[in-house]
Order: sequence, then C-alpha cells, then structure tokens
Amino acid sequence: MQICLFIIAGILCLIGVSECLECFNCRNIADQHSCTNTVQCSSTESCYLQTLHSGNEVRYNMGCQNNQLCSSVAVDPNGIIGRSIQKRQQYVCHECCSNNHCNEQLCAHRKPTSCIDDATFDCAHMNSILNICADIQHAKIICPKFCGLCQLVDGNWEDWGEWSSCSVSCSNGTKTRTRTCSNPPPSNNGLNCTGPNIESKMCANQLCPVHGNWSDWSMWSSCSATCDVGVRKKTRTCTNPKPERSGDYCVGEPSEYTGCFNEPCGARIHGNWSDWSQWSGCSVSCDVGLRKRARTCTNPKPDRNGDYCVGESTEYTVCPCNISNGGWSSWGSWNSCSVTCGVGLKLRNRTCTNPSPTLYGKACEGNSEAFDVCVSTPCHLLAFNAHGLNALSNNVNAFPTVIVNEGNAYNSTTGHFTAPVDGIYYFTAQICTYPENGVYFYLEKGSENMSVMARLTASYQAEHSYVACTSASSSVKLTRNEHVWVLFESQYNATQIDESGQNVWNAFTGTLIQELS
Repeated sequence: MQICLFIIAGILCLIGVSECLECFNCRNIADQHSCTNTVQCSSTESCYLQTLHSGNEVRYNMGCQNNQLCSSVAVDPNGIIGRSIQKRQQYVCHECCSNNHCNEQLCAHRKPTSCIDDATFDCAHMNSILNICADIQHAKIICPKFCGLCQLVDGNWEDWGEWSSCSVSCSNGTKTRTRTCSNPPPSNNGLNCTGPNIESKMCANQLCPVHGNWSDWSMWSSCSATCDVGVRKKTRTCTNPKPERSGDYCVGEPSEYTGCFNEPCGARIHGNWSDWSQWSGCSVSCDVGLRKRARTCTNPKPDRNGDYCVGESTEYTVCPCNISNGGWSSWGSWNSCSVTCGVGLKLRNRTCTNPSPTLYGKACEGNSEAFDVCVSTPCHLLAFNAHGLNALSNNVNAFPTVIVNEGNAYNSTTGHFTAPVDGIYYFTAQICTYPENGVYFYLEKGSENMSVMARLTASYQAEHSYVACTSASSSVKLTRNEHVWVLFESQYNATQIDESGQNVWNAFTGTLIQELS
C-alpha cells in the first residue's frame, strides 16, 4: 500500500499536479552524510532526521514524515523541537526541514557559547513574529547571539566516580558511586543535569561468622551429700547457636555450683513445747480483766543443732464479770402509708433495750426497722372493655361496642387507647375467624398519627374446621399521651372475621396496673 502511494505521488509530481519534496531516505546508519538514497515526499510531508542512541553509539533515521509530526508538541510536549529534555545529555535530536535534500544538515547546531546564529533563520524576523527569544531553550540553539544567550551553558554529568567499598564486611551489602553535574555545570539559565547522581549495586562477600550463645541453664542437680553440707550443680551449653565460621565461643562458665545443707550426719534434737499450764486467776475482781497460762520448750529441750519451738510461750484470755447481752423490745405500731394513693410503704420500729447490753455485752442481732407494702386507692382508675368489628382504612380495628370505659381513655371511633398518665398498663386483644381463613393481628403503641410506632406482640389465627379465636396480650410502660391500638395485617372483613352476637366476640381490653410519678 505504501509503495502505491509513493508511485501515485511520483506521477503527480511528474505531471505537475503537486509540488513534491525530495529527501534523503536511510535507516539505522552511522553517518547521515553517507546516505545516498532519496525519496519523493507527498504534499503533506517534510524531510526529517532522527538520532537514536544505544549506549555511546549514535545511529540515524532519515526520510519523509507527516507535517503534523514536525512540531515541538509532537516530538516532545515538554521540551524543544529536536531535543529530549529527559535525555539531553545524550543529545537526542528529531528535526524537520522543507527543502530538497535538506535533512542531512539537521541536528548540527552549535553550542550557545559559539555565539553564532543559525544562517537558515532570520532571528530578528522570527523574534518580531514569534517572540522566539522568550523561549530560551529554542533560542539558545538557533539565535544565541541575537537573543543574548551566548553565556548559557547546559549542565552535563562528569564521569562516574570509583565504586565505594562494600557496606558490610561479610554476607551481602551494597556499594555506591557518584557523579556531579559539572562537565560543565549549568549557568546563565542553562538546564541542570537529569538522572540520578548516585548509583548503587549489590556486593557479595563470604558468609558472616556465627558467634556462639549459651543455652538456658539446666535444673539444679540433687545434693551431692545426703547429710551435712554438699553441692548442687547446673549446666548450660554453647549451642544457642553453636559458633561457626570462626565465630566467637560463648563467654562465661558452662557450669555453676551452690551449697546444699542437710541434716547433720549425727542425730539432732529439736525442741518441743510442754503442755499448757492451768489458767491463772482473773487480774481484776469486777468488769473485765485477763487470765494467763504458759508453756516451755522443754519437751524435749533442743540441743546445739536443734530447732527451737515455733509459737508463743504465753497465752492470754479475757475474764469478764457481770456481762449482759442486749435484747429487742416489742415491735411498735405501723406508721401511716408513704403515699395517699397507689402502692407505697409503711414502717415500724423496735429498740435494743430489753435489756440494753452492758459494756462488753453483745448488741442485738437483726434490724431495728421493718417495712411492708401498703396499697391505697389507685390514683387513677383506668379500665376499658370493647368488642366488635370495624376495620378502618389504616387497618386499625375500632371495636365499636364499649362495655366499660373507666377514665374515658378508649376511643371507639379511632380504635385508639390514649394513656392519660405515665404508668404500667396491661392490654389483651382477641380475634375470631371463620373456617379456612387466617388472620394476622398485632398490639402496637406509638403516636396519635401512627407515624411513630412499636410492636408489643403479634398473633395469627387460622382454623380449617370451625370458628376459633386466639388472643394476644402484653404489659407495657407508657408515657402520657402515648396510644395503643390493634392492627390487622391487611383489610379483613366480616367474611373472614366472625362477630356473631353473643357467642363469639372480637375484643380489646386494657387497664392501668401502676401509675408512675
């Protein structure tokens, strides 16, 4: 396909349809001036020269390429046309030109310090149109004299220094070498060197010596003698680890000794207490005194090597006179209840005065106060009992027939019970169904509009043969103005729920058990 395009381009050039450019065309050559092959470019192409580096060797590619690739953005978006900032110490070059056979002369720029402007450029004209002097990195290779950049020097690395000695004397380590950006150093806005200024590599030595270390001490041996004085011994070995490759042996002794003391080889007599003497008389004739008894270490008396008796040789005890322990009086009458309504406490007392204890007598055992529960008239009387079927649109059953509504807390229109006081309440709900019907229902509490709710209990009624009822009940702590209701799972009706007069009732009941203050 590419050969066909060249043929077509050549024909167009011959017949004068388009103006063609002829360029040198070689690949991977050592000298761009040695290239003799040429090629006809299309109308959208220019001549180019590109340097390639492999180590210290430079190779060249020459030929035609699309004009869109002949820009600093296409060559290197961060650098100058024809040069790589990342590898500028290698002087990589990629340049284009638009005259016949012009590409053998590319990439031959002098250094800025030569102070000679490129003869192919009109520096004054380029600067007036493109302000080229503001682009120092381009201007320094094209118009160094006109733009006043003759003193600009790009930095370049010195040769690497010698490798340092290995970081360790045995086993694996590293050694390094350095270089400086001083061949030449950058000056007058010249570019600094890129790349690392330090290089490292691994160095391998002989394996390190292993120094010995002691194992743990063994247990003490048994005593070397069965009577009088002997010795015990414990040992350790230089095996944790064992020294290798000229490593140091463990420092210290492999054995340790201590004395051990046994019974004398001849018999020893240890002391023992005699029997206690009789108690002495009381030290006083009234109130509280002391009595004393004694014993001696003479049964037998210890010899020179024997142990003395262990314990006290004298013992004392109290001898009181006329001691009287305390006794309780009879219980007093109950005090009045601690509350005027609801559940409270009542109190009664007794005293330790029948008789009172003497100075050293025992006090009465037990409590001087007794408490009992007292139940007064409830502070609020609340109870209701309602039955019937009236399933509202929100699935609450409003039991329409009210039998008892003490305190008027149940509303048969909404089916809600409203707590008038804080307290502990008890509720029961019963639902009856026809055969072959199942009903889910729940006791719930929450706000009046039911936006906040909590389930107290849940139940399910289903019977296949006859009418049957089931109930659900719950105790619950309510705060003032909280509501309780019976909720169906869905919209049930009289074909599912039986409410047949006096025999079967769907009921909702509740009462206040204890008011809370």
